[in-house]
Amino acid sequence: TRVITLSYSHADPKYAALVANQAAQSFIDQSVDTKSETSSLARQFIQEQVIDIKGKLETSEKALVNYAKTAGITVTGNDGSLISQNISQINAALSKAIDDRLVAERYLLQVRDGEASALPQVFASTAVQETKNRITELKGTYQEKLATLKPGYPEMRRLKAQIDELTKQMLGEISAIARSVEIHHQQTLDKEKALRLELAQLERQQAGFQEKYINYTILKRDVDSYRSQYESLIKKLNEVGIGSDLRTAGASVIDTALVPGGPYTPRLSINLIACIIMFGALAAALIYILELLNNTFASPDQVENELKLPVLGILPDTPSNGLFAAVSDEKSSLSEAYRTLRTSLQFTGTESSIKTLLVTSSEPGEGKSTTAYKLAQDFAALDRKVLVIDADLRRPQMHRIFRTENGIGLSNLLTNVVVEGSVNEILQETDNPRITLLSAGTIPPNPSDLLVSERMGLALHYCAKKYDMVIVDTPPIMGLSDTPILARQADAVLLLVSSKQVPRKAAKVALKRLKAVGANVVGAAMTKFSISKVDYDYAYRYMGYNYLEYSGQAGKLENHVTAGGAPGGSSSSSSIAIIGGMLGRFARRFG
Repeated sequence: TRVITLSYSHADPKYAALVANQAAQSFIDQSVDTKSETSSLARQFIQEQVIDIKGKLETSEKALVNYAKTAGITVTGNDGSLISQNISQINAALSKAIDDRLVAERYLLQVRDGEASALPQVFASTAVQETKNRITELKGTYQEKLATLKPGYPEMRRLKAQIDELTKQMLGEISAIARSVEIHHQQTLDKEKALRLELAQLERQQAGFQEKYINYTILKRDVDSYRSQYESLIKKLNEVGIGSDLRTAGASVIDTALVPGGPYTPRLSINLIACIIMFGALAAALIYILELLNNTFASPDQVENELKLPVLGILPDTPSNGLFAAVSDEKSSLSEAYRTLRTSLQFTGTESSIKTLLVTSSEPGEGKSTTAYKLAQDFAALDRKVLVIDADLRRPQMHRIFRTENGIGLSNLLTNVVVEGSVNEILQETDNPRITLLSAGTIPPNPSDLLVSERMGLALHYCAKKYDMVIVDTPPIMGLSDTPILARQADAVLLLVSSKQVPRKAAKVALKRLKAVGANVVGAAMTKFSISKVDYDYAYRYMGYNYLEYSGQAGKLENHVTAGGAPGGSSSSSSIAIIGGMLGRFARRFG
């Protein structure tokens, strides 16, 4: 059952109700007329089919009867021929004749073996049995009288003559039974032979009948098919005839249309809500698509989820022209972030377990040298002796940051230019008395060969014993083999990941190369992290508030929090605020 709702819109409410009711009634009348017309056409079509099929049925029946007469085919009620029935009967008779012949042969063999007296026919013969009984009685009498009379006595000779005569009669009867057994055996042989001849003749007749019966079956199948079609068409014709006579409606009106009490459109509130929902869904879809297209790291959570490494520090983005000032200022947010990174590194292992720290990244320009420099400053602030090794033998930067010379350094040490007694001469003092620098030295043509040498491992081992902390600045991992060579010799590796710069796939490949050589990657640090372009959740807000700058900041901080969390407003203004917040969030993330 299906329910159809008809509606009609018009400025006049009475006219709208009238049109809706009339449309429903017209639909019902039209369905009745269509159904009646369809029934008439169907009946006419079925009648034509009945006439056609009836003619084909009569023709096929005549062809079947004529062929059966011509071929001499007689079929029983169960679709079997008389020949088949005769063959079945002959087979049964032949089987019985064979059984009789086998029994007769067994009796014949018994006769030929001289055991005819043991035949069942002998035991079944009354005359033989009576004779045997009479002989037994006479033999008994003869034996009784033999005790008193001699065998030559006339009475004894008479008894003996009777016994011999009866025995002769019994043997004659047994011989007659034996001859009857031979005759019966011959009769079974003749009967079996006759049945086999008759069966062979019937089988030849059956072979000829089968060829004719195939054509007969084809004709009979056509007759059965046409008869089935004819009966089915007659049944449908009767059903259609009854249906066309009854003009029944296939639909009815459940509720009539009433005159509306007021207009239903336009409805401003519903339209406004629909527009807001559509606009919000469009904005969310756009943000989701842009997020999928963005292949870089936007937040520390993404780093932890993609690389499966703990984020030990978050280093805020600083303009290039103010980077040195931010690093030098101990109260800046960047300096505070580096101190947090230093503290995290201290808690990554046991006390004094990290003596050699290697700082690297996936691609150039992610802040490796700056991080190595600042970590050296922060570890030196803990009253530790720190050695900074510039292992970037391709584009060294540490001598520029520490403002020292780079005439001789690590490459000269590894190429045996520096003799063993003058190793300390290549170690340069810096502005910080607790920090020593081993610069890169002369840029060699084969940096990888030098870093993989035995002297490099001995140098790191020597420096780890002499200094409290050794920080190694290395080239980027992608495209070069220098860093994986050094990573396996360091106690810990710190992987830098720049925000909105390095592709996620590149960072994964870099981490995979480090782990392939057995490097101990203790964690990652996210550099160039822009707070203004990320979602303002509580985990990252503190980075933009400069807690170390106490003067003149308390009121600003308080106002910022109040402005971001002030409740209130009407429902429509709240909806507009939601859309505005989504747009602002989109601008911060992708602006």
